[in-house]
Amino acid sequence: MAFYFCCTGDDKVFITFSGKIKNNNESIVKVTNYNSTLKQEIAIDSLGNFSGPVLIEKDGYYFFQIGRFYTTVRFEKGYNVDVSIDMDDFFKSISYSGEMKNINNYNVAKAQLRSKQVGNSKEYFVVPLSEFLPKIEKTRDTLFYLLQKSGLDKKDVAIEKKIIEYEYLQTYNNYKKFYTYHKKADPVLPADYFDPVINMDTDDDEIFRYSRAYRNLIIENYRLTSTSALKDNPNLSIIDFVSNKISSISSLDIKEQISSMLIKQMKVKNKNIENDYKRIMGLLTTKRMKDKLTQRYNSAKSTKTGLASVDFNYENYNGGMTSLKDLRGKLIYIDVWATWCGPCLIEMPDLSKLIKEYSGKNIEFVSISIDSKNNYDKWRKMVKEKDIGGIHLYDAEGLNSNFMKAFSVGLIPRFMMIDEQGKIITGTAPRPSSDNVRNFIDSYLEKPKVMKFTTS
Repeated sequence: MAFYFCCTGDDKVFITFSGKIKNNNESIVKVTNYNSTLKQEIAIDSLGNFSGPVLIEKDGYYFFQIGRFYTTVRFEKGYNVDVSIDMDDFFKSISYSGEMKNINNYNVAKAQLRSKQVGNSKEYFVVPLSEFLPKIEKTRDTLFYLLQKSGLDKKDVAIEKKIIEYEYLQTYNNYKKFYTYHKKADPVLPADYFDPVINMDTDDDEIFRYSRAYRNLIIENYRLTSTSALKDNPNLSIIDFVSNKISSISSLDIKEQISSMLIKQMKVKNKNIENDYKRIMGLLTTKRMKDKLTQRYNSAKSTKTGLASVDFNYENYNGGMTSLKDLRGKLIYIDVWATWCGPCLIEMPDLSKLIKEYSGKNIEFVSISIDSKNNYDKWRKMVKEKDIGGIHLYDAEGLNSNFMKAFSVGLIPRFMMIDEQGKIITGTAPRPSSDNVRNFIDSYLEKPKVMKFTTS
């Protein structure tokens, strides 16, 4: 059993997370919680064993990562967790023992069953609605049956039942997104299709800690309700909408998640950025989110069009280091990517076409990888295999580098453009696959040069 420690207001406890990893080449286990306030690393020894304390503030599902593999684990105050894993078959091999084995092994079995039920996501989603709805209902019922046979106590059964319901609702909500992506056309949906998400309970503090699907749906609810409210009332600001929405919510975590959506308002084009910064700061409650807001605010102020860009100095795939200053005199189109980023890889064929089309013109295409050090070799291998052309650089600090922080790079791929003098054109350039990317590039390549004349 773990031991409780005296804290300020809330009970916190260290539990021990331990395990045995077969066929392992990694050195650490990374542990995080649902809101990333916990970030902990546990060393793995040469025999594949690890054991270390994890600070638990609230019971719920946490996350752990070994190399490129990432999964959930249930932690509760007062109970240690032990796991065995074979890295050659990570997800199928996970097995828990000790005090939390029942709930965690159920969670593994559930994930495996769900994966089997869904199968190929394209085949699962890209069907008429009349076929899709029975399919997701069957998946939900199958998971309910597994829960019924799990032998978990009443409290856990109640929580897990809610989780399954919200996973069902998330899948229901994602239908349009997946269908449109694969089919390149919108499905036919009834006008009230998204009402279950719009009308969902947005103040369940307990399930917020346990269900990633519920947390994602909170964001979807915000997106749908804010879009509708702003459309119906043109005089309503997004900050006013959020302020009104969170006033009826008691969960501090949910309030914070909804309020944090306003951080996106810290952008270069926002003419009211000073006032909005103060108002949003007043709605946020945690230092972590306030720091994020401030970073985005400072980034927006420092990355306006026409300002000198923050410099970088990254390892070049072909050897040596390359800085932004080294590229002065040419227009620079930057792609920020990583080997694990699916959307990044999707853009590569179009990026390769651009590079070939603009060969010999006054523009450099620079791809900056933010892969972790563990994926460094994978980055070099992929650059060689893809052979898309351009300049390939490696940012060892990833999103923590000054350049990435200056541009508030969070989601990738991210595309930027910097002019011949090293001044910012935009931190959000069109993607290589977009219809207007060539017109955008051409508009800066074809700008007439100002001739200076002097009299003798």
